[in-house]
Formats: sequence, structure tokens, C-alpha cells
Amino acid sequence: MPEVLILYHAKKPEAVRRAQETARWLRAHGYGVVLTDQQTASTWSQLPDPNIALILTLGGDGTLLTGALLGAPAGVPILGVHLGRFGFIAQAEPEEIQSALERWREGNYTIQERLMVRASIENDPKPVYALNEVALLRQADAPMLNFTIRINNLWLTTYPADGSLVATPTGSTAYALSVGAPVVHPQTEALILAPISPHTLGARPLVLPPSAQIAITVTCEATDRGSSEVGSGQPSRPPEEKVTSDGFGKALLSADGRRHLPLELGQTVQITSAPFRTKLLSFNEGEFFQKLRERLLWGVRVNE
Repeated sequence: MPEVLILYHAKKPEAVRRAQETARWLRAHGYGVVLTDQQTASTWSQLPDPNIALILTLGGDGTLLTGALLGAPAGVPILGVHLGRFGFIAQAEPEEIQSALERWREGNYTIQERLMVRASIENDPKPVYALNEVALLRQADAPMLNFTIRINNLWLTTYPADGSLVATPTGSTAYALSVGAPVVHPQTEALILAPISPHTLGARPLVLPPSAQIAITVTCEATDRGSSEVGSGQPSRPPEEKVTSDGFGKALLSADGRRHLPLELGQTVQITSAPFRTKLLSFNEGEFFQKLRERLLWGVRVNE
């Protein structure tokens, strides 16, 4: 018997109510149901049952991100129901749940495959995956940090900043949007590299091919920046990387803003495209453009 995994946001009463209603509807139509809250599901390392054919998420994009981490490695598609604020990834409104499930049962839908990213921390064998972005961040009590960027083993630049992130096209309307990166159609094959609050005018977002291998080393130069040769005006070589003596706990890696890992200064994080994709059920080819108009207010005169 095919099963549907329903993930719901436990602190949203409407999500809880609709999860229970949908579970009853699915069982009445011959489907097995695994019903759980998003917080519980976030502790799982894989899907609880190999017979799960669909993941239904009820909440915001955060709930869907949890479903993506479970469904993508197994190739299980996701139907996201918008019960949050922006809901850029969700494909259905609450009142459309049953009609969307009917279309799924009939095969009347398309699958959007969304690029994901994989991050590997130096000396840590367990990689981290994200659908939106991986961000390397300065902690609040840390001094200015330097981020040295290498692409395919070639040095690109080093800049002082609060952080640096690598986003997917899906994530271009999330954290990347707030740091000035471009909005990229979610089905585009690309990675987006962007600084976070850089202390320089020369650091800009960069769109890279999905095959790019990005390495970011986090360091702290308390007295000597060493980012360029004096008087040259242009950096000619990677700076000598200096690490503060307290080393640990001044930086962290954040995956989709939900999983946080401490970084030791001097460590390098390797970021690439993930070997699997998030599969989203889609019923409207123009939904992304509609979301830009309605949720980012594109074309709206806010002074009227």
C-alpha cells in the first residue's frame, strides 16, 4: 500500500487541523498515512517507511525544507501547502489540498527538480545538505573575519565580512535575496556565491555553473589584513591566513538557517551541488512569476 507522509507545523492550529483532516481523507481513499510534526521529523536521518510515495507539508517553507532533506535522497516528491508567510517553495493553498491530491492520484502534474547544495567541513566526514543555502557566519562575539574563496582550486578573492553564502536558485528568494544576490528562476542550473555584509566595495555576488567546486576558508587577522600587496591596488596572491589563538566558536556553518555547526577558524568548507534533487509537485507553470508579483510586490506602487 502506498503511503503519504504528512509533516505539519505543530504551533500552527490550522496546520494541525488540516493535517488531521487530510489524513482521514487519504485513509478513506486507500492510502496509508504517517502523520508527524515538523520538529520530530527534523530528528530523522531518513524516511521512516520505504513505501512512502509522497510527502505533504503543512506550514511554511521551513516545514517543506525538513521534508526536502528526507525526500530528496529517496527520490520522493513533495507537495507543499502554504501556511506560512512568504511560501516561495510551497505549491498549494490550504483550500486546494484535496484537489491537489486528486491530481496527484490521477498523475495530472509535473515534477520540478530543484538543485541542492552539499557542504563538507574539513576534518568532518559527515556532509550537510541544503535546499536554499549554506552560509558561513561570524558569531556575534567574534571580531571581523576573512573569507578566502577558491573556485575549482583557483583562488578568487579574500574579503572581510560577516559571512559568505552559497545559494541555490530556489534559495535566491531566501537569505541570498537579503544580501543583494540576484533572483534566479528556481529551475535554473546554477550556484550563487554572495558575501554577507562585506567591509569592502569590491565584493559582489557571483553566479557559477552547478559543476563549480567552491572552497571557503574562514580566518581572522586581528592586526594585519594581508589581503593585497601594499600600493598595488589589486590582489595578486592569496593572503597569508592568520588564525586567532582562541580558534573555536567564532564562526558557524548554517544550512537553510535551521542546522548550525561550529567552525574552527582556519577550517575550509567545500561546497558543491548535491548528488540528488528535491522533487516538487507542480500544477502551474507560471507560479514562480505569480509569487514574485504577490509576495515580493513586483510592479506594485507601495505609495498608492
